[in-house]
Amino acid sequence: MSIKVLVAEDSSFQRKIISDMLLSNNEIASVELARNGREAIEKVETFNPDVLILDLMMPEVDGITVFKFLSEHYPIPTIIFSAKSPETLDDSIQALLLGAFDFIIKPKGLWEEEFPKLKEKLIFSTLYAGKIKKTYEKRNLLIKKSVEKPPSFDSNIEHYQTSTRLKQKIDKVQKVRVIKKSKLKSNVIVIGTSTGGPRTLKSILKEIPKGFSIPILIVQHLDPFFMKELSKSLNQVCDIEIKIPVNGEEILPGIAYLSPGGKHMKVIQRNNKPYIKTFKGEPVNFCMPSVDVLFLSAAEVYKNQILGILLTGLGEDGAAGLEAIKKEGGKTIAESEQTCVVYGMPKAAVKRGAVNIVVPNYEVKDHMIKFARKKEINISN
Repeated sequence: MSIKVLVAEDSSFQRKIISDMLLSNNEIASVELARNGREAIEKVETFNPDVLILDLMMPEVDGITVFKFLSEHYPIPTIIFSAKSPETLDDSIQALLLGAFDFIIKPKGLWEEEFPKLKEKLIFSTLYAGKIKKTYEKRNLLIKKSVEKPPSFDSNIEHYQTSTRLKQKIDKVQKVRVIKKSKLKSNVIVIGTSTGGPRTLKSILKEIPKGFSIPILIVQHLDPFFMKELSKSLNQVCDIEIKIPVNGEEILPGIAYLSPGGKHMKVIQRNNKPYIKTFKGEPVNFCMPSVDVLFLSAAEVYKNQILGILLTGLGEDGAAGLEAIKKEGGKTIAESEQTCVVYGMPKAAVKRGAVNIVVPNYEVKDHMIKFARKKEINISN
């Protein structure tokens, strides 16, 4: 696949360095340059790039205005590459930038010495972003079409089975221990996501009604600073409470707990009650927080009283954990390729045979509500 990249940067010297770094990779076919935000918008229309690399501080039209305009009118995978730290931005701007594919802060010092240190990261992010432009367009169309769609639990669902060889693959992350049946009276929903997750989480969680009867635990791969902003952003549109838990916090119904950035989050049990443990440790699947850490621990504690959901994301984090949930008798869902920004984590789970059903993201909320209602019926009986 040949990827076309548009670089919007007001410094001619930086444009040249960035362009040279990108063109050193054979999968990047061409790089177009824009000197300011106005040129960037014009060249998006004429050049039709697969990826936009965008500086925030530019003359005439700044990068924030460009990003907002393109998000509304021409969705394109955008990598923010700026000297401006997100911590210095207004809350509303931080929330907007959650929709970016990646955010890379320019290094300080001599550009010709410091920029090449980010070459590998910039190329890696650009290559993955370049593969998902069509998904961005299709996904936005699907979400718009689904806004007025009533909940449906009888739609056709894709069932997947994996080969015997894949079933026999040794889990290199963690082994699931056999434990006694859970004594907990509550159910739980656990969600894992990475690239493209913030927008997807918002579209799902804003549909969850107030008074939701069970807790939701979420691992989102995201910078620690952006986790706080994601929590604020979700609370503005959701009827349920969204919070970042503290270590040792009891898990209560009707609350969605977002993993702290830079720490793992797992479920533990004390006196037949569930609690959250957050901690720094070794990355799992190159990730901290790791979806597998949450899913595996939740499977041990909740057994078959769990719904595991794996959404859009790069890599394989969460696949082993989803398999553990399924083995314990819990229900498992993976987001379908048609709405994933990056069909990586769900695909890995499908290949392992860890998934009960595969659905587009706009149907996930229906299954969450149905799962919670089953719990309510069980309690009343």
